[in-house]
Amino acid sequence: MEYYSSLDASQLDSETPTLFELLSANQLEELLSPSLRYILVHYTTKYPYYLLKITNRFDELNLVLRGFVEWYFLKYWQGTFTENFYGLKRVNRTILNDGRYDSSRLTQLVPSLVEERRQLTKFQIAISVFEITGTAYILEKLNYWYEILYPKYITNQLVPKDPNNKKDVFYTFLKRKFVEVFPTLQSIIKGANLITLLMYLSGKSKSPSIWTTLFGINFSRLNSYDHSRYEKSNELGKSRNGPKSNNRVRPESTLELILRLTDKTLFSPLWKTVRFILGTFFPVAIFSLKFLEWWNNSDFATKLSKNLGNSLSTVLPPPSSLSKRGDHLLEKKRVYKPGKLCPLCHEEISNHAIIETGYVFCYTCIYNYLQNSHKIVLKRSRSRDVNDNDDNDDVIEEDEEEDEDEENEKQESDSIAYDISKGGRCPVTGRKLLGCKWNEVKQEWDIDGLRRLMF
Repeated sequence: MEYYSSLDASQLDSETPTLFELLSANQLEELLSPSLRYILVHYTTKYPYYLLKITNRFDELNLVLRGFVEWYFLKYWQGTFTENFYGLKRVNRTILNDGRYDSSRLTQLVPSLVEERRQLTKFQIAISVFEITGTAYILEKLNYWYEILYPKYITNQLVPKDPNNKKDVFYTFLKRKFVEVFPTLQSIIKGANLITLLMYLSGKSKSPSIWTTLFGINFSRLNSYDHSRYEKSNELGKSRNGPKSNNRVRPESTLELILRLTDKTLFSPLWKTVRFILGTFFPVAIFSLKFLEWWNNSDFATKLSKNLGNSLSTVLPPPSSLSKRGDHLLEKKRVYKPGKLCPLCHEEISNHAIIETGYVFCYTCIYNYLQNSHKIVLKRSRSRDVNDNDDNDDVIEEDEEEDEDEENEKQESDSIAYDISKGGRCPVTGRKLLGCKWNEVKQEWDIDGLRRLMF
């Protein structure tokens, strides 16, 4: 990195983009199709009747739409959609690309002469569209078939169904060869791309991929000539739809009149709308995508949420009450160790009885506890609240009489109304017992599910 930071910017070629710009454009290009697929799948879950067929044919539709978008930008901007977003373009390899000529200086002196010679041919535009959309589509389909055939290949299940059928045997042979050759082919392509990238980084080539190297395509930056050429194409489109000269002698036929009216009322406004969407809406969508990517990868969102969360600090209870509540939680989380003593009466178990949770008690102890469990739980909660108030009296002495009055009122009201949901539970784990059911007539618990143990 010290080498790159010490480079003199005046000695660099201003026409040649850096490798980091090309990698950023390629990375953004790889995000487009997965992002569109994610959005389509998200809305398909809400409207499956309308979008399910489109989702199943996403690869083919994406190939057609992306192909049209890339063709449009390559025709009018000499670069793909993402390359145009980063201010890059593709040019034809000419003699001016030789190191003996200063291409940036020539472009400044006679831009029209140089740029007209460097424009992409129709064949190069088709190759560029195929490189962006066609190769991605083919590789995705090949990876899909490789993932299906590879498990069968390694388990020796990729065999012909009918050994006597020559067609079936031939197809099976092709499948086995595909599984064997496909990883090697991928490695060769990746290695070739890596070599071209290293040559581009060293300055020996201006083509960063194997496709652009084979078909004589280099990379450059957009300049004022490209913008003026795009504006001229818009003006030519407007003049074509304007009033024409009346030099013709023969009157228009019915077919010519229909075609002219259709072009003027339908195709021309539609083409203007398409150009507006591709030139304005798509760059805004790309900017939003990059912003969301930065937002998710940066720490700014977490810092902002933490700053907003600081406003809740005043709602937190004081440290003293926190420590006491922590002690109660520790008491609740005590682990019961089985032994010869009953967990309720803390004496040696007599007349053993087991409940649904697997714990053993005295039969009389567990029966009496479950029958009045809602009252026992209420008494324990009252005693715990009284202990908390006694501890708080050491810190706050002014509210002592008011707290006692409120506790007395609560005891009087709670003595009449009990919380039934807290009853019928295991005294050790607190889990609800299926055998305990509340009897509304008797106002007590009907106990079932106790099993005596015989030793």
